[in-house]
Amino acid sequence: MMIDNLLKIEKIGKQLLRGGIALYLASIIFFTIGNVKPTELAQLHTGLVGMLLFGLIIMLLFHYKNPKAGAIGGAGTTLFFLTSAILVGYSDFSQDVSGSIIFLRIIKDILLAFGALILTGESVKEMVRERITKPFPKR
Repeated sequence: MMIDNLLKIEKIGKQLLRGGIALYLASIIFFTIGNVKPTELAQLHTGLVGMLLFGLIIMLLFHYKNPKAGAIGGAGTTLFFLTSAILVGYSDFSQDVSGSIIFLRIIKDILLAFGALILTGESVKEMVRERITKPFPKR
């Protein structure tokens, strides 16, 4: 009985994590598209990043129908957050921003990458579970 309750809590926590990361990525799309500089290169760059993030959101949430898509979305999201941490750190260092601000901005992206890595593992675990419980083909 207690194990069932713990498993329910774990399942709800992973659903909240998946939804929270998807909402965070959606907020990145929403807030960056409105603040694009009017140059064509910036618009192209922002559009491509927006399309990438939208694809990652779809893949993350598609986990419930296809765990392989969830694993791809989780891995892509992990790479996105790690890349974001590197780019933010580089741009902050070059602009002489305070060390504590740089740390907070980088650690946020690293923690989000760990969360996405957890979701990737959950999708891989679900793929293995489906593979193990799949009936053997009849000859």
